[in-house]
Amino acid sequence: MGLNKKEEEILKQIEQELMKDDPDLAKTVEDSTLSKFTRNRAVISFFVFVLGLLTMFSTYIIQPAIAIFGFSVMAVAGYVFVANTRSLLIAENVKEWNIKQVIKILRNQDSSRQK
Repeated sequence: MGLNKKEEEILKQIEQELMKDDPDLAKTVEDSTLSKFTRNRAVISFFVFVLGLLTMFSTYIIQPAIAIFGFSVMAVAGYVFVANTRSLLIAENVKEWNIKQVIKILRNQDSSRQK
């Protein structure tokens, strides 16, 4: 649902006031996007997943409690990865996803939504 003219004018006024009052904050808001945040969370959660997997496999004989902790970390990181990746793919209007599309979405740094 698009904005009407009055809402667009109000939004432009707010943007101009922000640029005048705090240009550093305005630049930060302009550069930060939800997709960039989501992409970063997905990449970090992938590496945390691998760390949990390595912890689980390396300690299951020596100390099972640490292996269970590693499994828990791995499970939570996997959930965060899938949730964030799904959000990115929905934003890109991808209906079915495979590993090539996931890698493409996660590596894409400047999307049309960001500009």
